[in-house]
Amino acid sequence: MRPLRFAVLLAASALVACSAVTVTNTWKDPSWAGPPVSNVLVLGIAKSDTNRRLFEDTLAEQLHAAGVTAEESYAVIPIGGGSQEKLIELVKNSGAQALLATRVQRVEQKTNEMTSGPAYGRFYAWYGNAWSMSPELTQYDVVTLETSVWDLKTEKIIWSTTTENVSSTNIPQAVRQLASTLIPKLKSDGVIR
Repeated sequence: MRPLRFAVLLAASALVACSAVTVTNTWKDPSWAGPPVSNVLVLGIAKSDTNRRLFEDTLAEQLHAAGVTAEESYAVIPIGGGSQEKLIELVKNSGAQALLATRVQRVEQKTNEMTSGPAYGRFYAWYGNAWSMSPELTQYDVVTLETSVWDLKTEKIIWSTTTENVSSTNIPQAVRQLASTLIPKLKSDGVIR
C-alpha cells in the first residue's frame, strides 16, 4: 500500500474511532431511592429551535424504543420557558416523573497529526519520496454534553453525566449515538426502567 494512501486511511479510521460517545463522568444521588422512572420529559437546550426539536424528537424516539414513555418538551415548554409559575404548571401537566435535560457544556477544536514516512525499499526511491512526504493534519471539534435527570416530584437532580463525542452536523445520527450510550447507563444505574 502506498504510504500516502495508508496515512489517509489511518487518519480516517482514527476519526471514526473517535466518533464513539465517551462517558467522562457520572453521578447519582445516593439518597434517591427510586423506583426507576418510566415517564420522561426530554429537554434539549439549544438556541436553535430546529436543533432542539431534532434532538428531542430523536432522543424521545430512542427512549420509546427502550420501553420508556418519553415526550418532547417543545410540545410543553416554549423556548425560554416563560415565568417560573407557568413552567411549573406546564411540567406538572405533562404527567412526567422526571425531566431529562441535555446541554452543550463546551466545544474544543482538536488537531490530529498523522506523519507518514516514505516507503522503504531501495534507497533512491525512498530518498525521492522522503522529501515529498508531509504530515496529514485533520481538525475536528469535540463536543462535551451534560445530561441531567431531575425528579419532578422533589425538583432535585438525581443523576448527571458528561459525555464527549466528535461534532456532527447530522443531529439525529449524533443523538442516536448518544442514546446508545446514555440509555443503557440510565437503566444500569436504576434511573429508568
